[in-house]
Amino acid sequence: MTTEVKPLVIPIPLGHVNAFLIRGTRPVLVDTGFPGSTPKILSALQKEGYKPWELGLIVITHAHLDHTGSAAALAGATGAPVLVHKAEAEYLSSGAGAPVVPATLTGRVLRMMIGKLAPRPELGVTPVIRIDAPYRLDAYGIDGAVIPTPGHTKGSLSVDLATGECIAGDLITGLFPPRKARLPIFAEDTALARENIRALLDRHPLIIYTGHGGPFSAPETEALLR
Repeated sequence: MTTEVKPLVIPIPLGHVNAFLIRGTRPVLVDTGFPGSTPKILSALQKEGYKPWELGLIVITHAHLDHTGSAAALAGATGAPVLVHKAEAEYLSSGAGAPVVPATLTGRVLRMMIGKLAPRPELGVTPVIRIDAPYRLDAYGIDGAVIPTPGHTKGSLSVDLATGECIAGDLITGLFPPRKARLPIFAEDTALARENIRALLDRHPLIIYTGHGGPFSAPETEALLR
């Protein structure tokens, strides 16, 4: 008889972007949405039976405002340390963003619409943990690791869990109809993004959560590499 593994990942929809709560003895938050997302995230934490001060860690998959906007507020509200890739620590500290590099026609159009991205010093938060190698989550009662998966940005991170759940940030996107897995519309290195999508698939995930849209199965994700 096979014992069903209880999912650890709780998606937190925040409009066009997703954050994620990973259940553990001390839960881990992955990404924080735009500025103003703190109440929704704290509500999701409470709904799962956790107090704000029980949050063990805030993981930032990459330093773009739609993922970092509420990091400072949440770190202040919970006392949880913030983790980011070393390559993007200074962006996070200063309230600036990692480069937004169009990789598709849609990306180029959106980049023109976005315009100049000025730093937001009031949103800056100093990351306590800065990594450039896998970071195990055992200390939080979670069997899994945060792993570097550059491509979308130089310091992009993903989370790989023993349950078969994976959080890929913006390495994969599902934002635009039809809602299928796609390569990122913004990427500092598209070839490297493809390599790291393959690396995630080689870990045999059952479900892949993404920063926009999703989630996707491994076969759905495999299709974007063809």
